[in-house]
Amino acid sequence: MSTETWHDILTAKADAAFRQVAVKVLEVARQTGTPVIVWEEGRIVARSVEELEGQPSQDKDESKPTQALNQ
Repeated sequence: MSTETWHDILTAKADAAFRQVAVKVLEVARQTGTPVIVWEEGRIVARSVEELEGQPSQDKDESKPTQALNQ
């Protein structure tokens, strides 16, 4: 197995793990009515589940409002 192939496998596994955790985080936030805390553009921000679910998974939608926590 080449190094590139091994790297691709590990990357795919890490990606899958992050996606599973993201689903669980959104589920808990929805159940508890709490925001999800994320890192955006060098800042910690609180985002609603609705905001996060409305965004494309790879692209940011800069028109959506955020609440900065470290202003």
